[in-house]
Amino acid sequence: MNQTIIQLSATALASKIKNKELSVLQVLTAFLEQIEKQNPSINAISDLRSKSELLEEARAKDALLQTGQAVGPLFGVPIAIKESFLVKGLQCSNGNPSLRNYKAKEDAELVKRIKDAGGIIVGMTNVPLFCIDWQSTNFWNGQTNNPHDLSRVAGGSSGGSAAAVAANFTPISIGSDVGGSIRVPAHFCGIVGLKPTENLLPERGHLKNPNRPQGRRHVVASGPFAKTIDDLILMMRVLANHKKYPLAEIPAVDFEQSKWEGTNLKIAISETINQTEVDDEYLAIFRRFITKLKQQGHTMANDHPVYDEKAAYVACSEIVGFEMSVNGPKIAGMSLLMYAFIFLKYRDHWWAKGMANGQRLSSKKYAKALDFKDQLTDLYHSFLTQYDIWITPVCALEAYPHQKAGKPFVINRKKIPYTKAIASFTFTTAFSGHPIVVIPIGKKKNGMPVGIQIHAQKWQDKKLLEIAKYLGQFADNVVNA
Repeated sequence: MNQTIIQLSATALASKIKNKELSVLQVLTAFLEQIEKQNPSINAISDLRSKSELLEEARAKDALLQTGQAVGPLFGVPIAIKESFLVKGLQCSNGNPSLRNYKAKEDAELVKRIKDAGGIIVGMTNVPLFCIDWQSTNFWNGQTNNPHDLSRVAGGSSGGSAAAVAANFTPISIGSDVGGSIRVPAHFCGIVGLKPTENLLPERGHLKNPNRPQGRRHVVASGPFAKTIDDLILMMRVLANHKKYPLAEIPAVDFEQSKWEGTNLKIAISETINQTEVDDEYLAIFRRFITKLKQQGHTMANDHPVYDEKAAYVACSEIVGFEMSVNGPKIAGMSLLMYAFIFLKYRDHWWAKGMANGQRLSSKKYAKALDFKDQLTDLYHSFLTQYDIWITPVCALEAYPHQKAGKPFVINRKKIPYTKAIASFTFTTAFSGHPIVVIPIGKKKNGMPVGIQIHAQKWQDKKLLEIAKYLGQFADNVVNA
């Protein structure tokens, strides 16, 4: 029975709880059993709420259910949260060693909405050092392993959240994305993940250090992981409910405003981004998916936006570096230390240069970097308005074996720099702020899943998800309903 419960989607669980086919206690007990059994080897959950506290909440919710007081679309559904969001009473390090023992004193805005919708926060999920990497490893929580193959990474920086869903610890989790931190883990773990339109969801209480102002306000986008597109829609209806939760800094965009009517699609296709080598077997799966799609009669074209990748890469890093400096230590030579940290760890001069520049950026140069962001956003908007969606690989390869960050990959017998293989697909595509969803499309012969990025115009998140659900049927032996 418990194994059946943990395989259910959040949508199905919420329905069964509402109809009293399952109790909240049954549901939570099943997921806790799975966490207790599998988390020691996967290490996705970094801070689990006490079992007694969780079971007490489950019983209280069952009592409400019996008296007809159960409210909220997530009522009784277990959910895991990335350890970069404030959840009162739980660990929130933001990947910062100095905060590894910090317990949040309040809830982030998105966490408040989840709780208000009846969701049960089971715990926090692991992140890399400073929430920077495509593998989720740090010296205090340890290494998160991919549920498909423990010798491989789960992705980062939201790798713990993706692994939690893939391992059936929770049906939904929350992550965030600046340079692929939702998209890469979803791809590596064989699940779906949405990087919403920038500013569609509030960032209050995310990446916020205690007693410091909210620094990160651009490029970053929080969003959900799940096993089905329907669950992403369910979660977004809660998180993006601006009528119920109005905030002055968030545009009152109705998530339901954009819809796909099932009409013929105009689709742009790119087999790579920024001329980056893509693993041959992954590319073959990608091409097979595209061939099936072409047979449906949609209007399709090989196309991509054209821009200066290096300039965009540096400008994006400058903004991130500047906004990180708000909460960073104010010491002499911080720019040099940032350059050394990024370059020595990831072997990427341009990323290191941008992040280092950000540490000492004047207000004028910060505004200039934001101007560049606006220009790139305009360029992407101009491109994306020609199509309903743009389909690309997520990165150059599948989840890779655990290795030192910065070590080059060997792809198709060629040595490809660590960041080139991933960041070329995820950094500048995040910079424009448009929504991107990842869905799985198949598995390589080694058993590792691979997916695609599906891009759409800003504020078209619901339409994007509806199209993504349709596209799932063309994957190789992957059910995505």
